Amino acid sequence: MTPSIPPFPPVPWSLADAARGVLLVFSIALVLIVAGGALTVLLADTPAQGIPGLVMTLALEGSLVLSVAVFSVWKYRQPWAVLGFSPGAKGGRLLAVAAFGGIAGFSFIYSAAVSALGWDALLPPGLPPSFMHGAAQKLLAFLVTVVAAPLGEEVFFRGFLLPALAARWGFLLGTLASSALFAFSHVAPGLLLPAFASGILLAWVYRRTGSLWNCILAHGIQNTLAFLALLAGA
Repeated sequence: MTPSIPPFPPVPWSLADAARGVLLVFSIALVLIVAGGALTVLLADTPAQGIPGLVMTLALEGSLVLSVAVFSVWKYRQPWAVLGFSPGAKGGRLLAVAAFGGIAGFSFIYSAAVSALGWDALLPPGLPPSFMHGAAQKLLAFLVTVVAAPLGEEVFFRGFLLPALAARWGFLLGTLASSALFAFSHVAPGLLLPAFASGILLAWVYRRTGSLWNCILAHGIQNTLAFLALLAGA
């Protein structure tokens, strides 16, 4: 009989560390939202109006990694590999692609159902068109959307939060809790259910493969398609 794959290697950080990490990110986010909002108003109707939003998003992704570093890697003097930066189980990339397919399928069904019900306010929003003014902003939008977001969010929600929550409540409840936090981090009402479903599938990928790289891959494919859709319409 093939032995089951353990959900995660043991991690030294606790649920309290995870809670402190969430609080740190939330505090930084409040400051960034106020500052970014003010700059966006000042630059409204100019070619640079998308820059504050992009810089704010990049800083938010950085705050996720900083929080993980403070409350796990630095605090317990651990290598970054403890978060799941390993090759993982064989076939992990195929599972990552399969997870992306599940995410895309759920998003399509959700959008179709919301549209059929006439609940347009609950449609998932696309990336802001203001991000695509000029080559420099397009490059920054690519780095934020395709590189920084998948890396920062997977490190925080799957690599850091999920093991701490699962260690206390078990994998199922840990997955639901971390996916709920992942969903609420996207703020927009139209992203709550799609992001929640994405979080569950990405947690499953992490559980099955033991590698955070596969979660980053699935997340990155999704964001790449969103970026390409925006680029095609620019």
